[in-house]
Amino acid sequence: MSSISALRAQLRPGTKVVITTHFNPDSDAIGSSLAWQNYLLQLGLEVRVVVPSAVAANLQWMDGADQILNFEDTVHKIAIESLLQDAEFVFCLDFSGLQRLHGLSHRVTIAPGKKVVIDHHLNPEDFADYYYHRTTAASTCELIYDLIQEWGDDEKINLEMGACLYSGIMTDTGSFRHPNTTAHVHEVVARLIQKGVNTNAIHRRIFDSAHIDRLRFLGHVLANRMEYLPEYHLTLMWITEEDQKQFNSQAGDTEGIVNYGLQIAGSIWSILLIQRPDGIKLSFRSIEPFAVNEFASQYFEGGGHKNASGGRFSPSSLDGAKEKLQEVLPLYLSEINRVKNL
Repeated sequence: MSSISALRAQLRPGTKVVITTHFNPDSDAIGSSLAWQNYLLQLGLEVRVVVPSAVAANLQWMDGADQILNFEDTVHKIAIESLLQDAEFVFCLDFSGLQRLHGLSHRVTIAPGKKVVIDHHLNPEDFADYYYHRTTAASTCELIYDLIQEWGDDEKINLEMGACLYSGIMTDTGSFRHPNTTAHVHEVVARLIQKGVNTNAIHRRIFDSAHIDRLRFLGHVLANRMEYLPEYHLTLMWITEEDQKQFNSQAGDTEGIVNYGLQIAGSIWSILLIQRPDGIKLSFRSIEPFAVNEFASQYFEGGGHKNASGGRFSPSSLDGAKEKLQEVLPLYLSEINRVKNL
């Protein structure tokens, strides 16, 4: 592993680069990837952004989003394989483990180019040549901003980049209400506003651009797929494959639903189960100081941030996942009560 400071001199005009991010990319993943692409293009590099799965509709306004290649698209897959084979650098943004790439993982693993990780998640895997990693950062977009500053290129942060960076910072801080909203976060955002970023417009593009089926989908989940377990101060929600088909669920439609569980009085954590053909995806959210990443890691092959994590349950059975939860929840009862009594 080499120092990130040594990397800047190697990013010469004409260098071929691929930028990739995790499956089901969110605003921080897409915002950081497109901002970094914008920066590298200004340095004269040949750059493409590739993703393991489709980009949500509410993120497609970002500059460069129309050129992103999706590995789940058969035509794009062929192009992605060629780009990875030729790339001198593969930048891995907003994920710390190759399994987050799902089907794209193997292609990135065997790519001959040097790997560079820029990320803020816990426990990064040792697969890259360069790391710019800080778990105290609220988002990867914050890290992109900081790295460009360290390299003395603030003037290259243009309005389009600023909008991408703001989108990731805003969403990963829960619109600046999560505990990861530090003084530095506000300093970065202030600088982006000074560069002309329209924060109101970005908020509306991300949060106020849903199709009507998505709102009906949300209403269905809250009305029919949610229960509160008072003994565990837990809100549990679930989404079946049939639910997703009924409401024509698109990429990104389940994003943020888990957060609604924390609005119930007394709830200190929320879990959302989403049925997929290859298993159950779990999303965990909690209030301070309850650490859901430990729960996700120990019982559901997952992990992530202290108060925002993910996991999976291999059989595609919601009943099986619920049974597993019922088995392990009593083991956390003392910790739950300790947090509740603080």
